[in-house]
Amino acid sequence: MRASRWAAVAAVLFLPLSRAVAQGGLPINIQVGLPQGEFRENVSVAGGFGFAGIFPIATEFGIRAGLDIQIYGNETRRVPLGGGALGLINVDVTTTNAIVGGSVGAQIGLPSDRVKPYIGGMLGFSNFNTNSRVAGSNSDDQPFASSTNSSDNAFSKHALAGMYFPMANGRVLIDLGARYTWNGESVRYLTPGDISEDAGGNVVITPNETRADLLTVTLGVTIRFGGSSGAP
Repeated sequence: MRASRWAAVAAVLFLPLSRAVAQGGLPINIQVGLPQGEFRENVSVAGGFGFAGIFPIATEFGIRAGLDIQIYGNETRRVPLGGGALGLINVDVTTTNAIVGGSVGAQIGLPSDRVKPYIGGMLGFSNFNTNSRVAGSNSDDQPFASSTNSSDNAFSKHALAGMYFPMANGRVLIDLGARYTWNGESVRYLTPGDISEDAGGNVVITPNETRADLLTVTLGVTIRFGGSSGAP
């Protein structure tokens, strides 16, 4: 009788875990990046989106791989197309500062039909780039030329944590999380205002070179795949 009683207790305790076996997910989120340390002296905030895949290899352990894009600067200047008669034509030069990152690692706590925390760690890369494109001065004109003004890659390390909140159908979960990213020892990047012109009209580029660590807050959804939805 005692053995059967303990078996019943174990079944109640571990039933939720057994239902979570082999359940992965596809996170999609919007992001707000908060620069840290030296990076904060040059950049106030970044924003963007990300998506990932979570592939289970045990009940509450899986491999996570993701891609993130954040914009931390954007400016548009209206300038003449060139000298002589071309000076009569104005164009818009739009410069965008962005961070594109990819990472892969491990996550403990997989998406299921229960409220659940998760933590993880990943390794990857971050590309800090600045691109300029030229378009006509009318709002509906498409860019006809573009150029990369600066691009630098950094080895990145990530620590993440968050909470899953399942919605009514059990397959889609609200995903609230935070991630800290260490971007190497030194990164070269441009910010708005770092591209200017001297008195002779020559372009002058003044890059920054600092650490570029980032605390990112994410809000989105994770779509579960595999396993049971938990419906009776």
